[in-house]
Amino acid sequence: NQIEIVFNCNKKNQQTPFRIMSLSKLISNYARFNEWANNEIIGWLKTLDKNILTAKTPSSYNSIDFTLQHILRAEKFWLLFISEEDYSGLNWKVRESEIDQVMEELLATSAKIKIKFSSFTEDELLKKLNLNMPWAKNNLSRYEYIIHIINHGSYHRGQIITMARTLGVTENIPGTDFNIFNSL
Repeated sequence: NQIEIVFNCNKKNQQTPFRIMSLSKLISNYARFNEWANNEIIGWLKTLDKNILTAKTPSSYNSIDFTLQHILRAEKFWLLFISEEDYSGLNWKVRESEIDQVMEELLATSAKIKIKFSSFTEDELLKKLNLNMPWAKNNLSRYEYIIHIINHGSYHRGQIITMARTLGVTENIPGTDFNIFNSL
């Protein structure tokens, strides 16, 4: 099964199909990217002084630690939701003085995401899932939620780098762009 994109490519307006990689391969690659990017950012964060990770700085969340916790909670929620598993027991609380555990859990959750999201068939990726939360109500295809959570992580990883720069960090800042991942 492949996605088919049709372009009008000639003067007679005849449609010429152009095939790209399958949706399952695209999602699998995107899930591998997410794991790689989280490994890159966490590997770098582990080299920084812990005081930088907990220092207050303006952003969506007021520290790198709290931003990592948000990424972790979101990845855990979306992994359960996308897998159609029970998420009612998910712990949404902010954790204090657990930055090392949070980083390790994020790495482990990213690995689980890679495995689970890579296992979906084309039909499973196209299946509509109904989200009914106080903060969002959607009925989207599974693959759209997957794209959302990986984009969400990219957004917050960018914030973490900006927060670190604001706190004076200038060395060994990793590049975690999708294009860099695909050029490795």
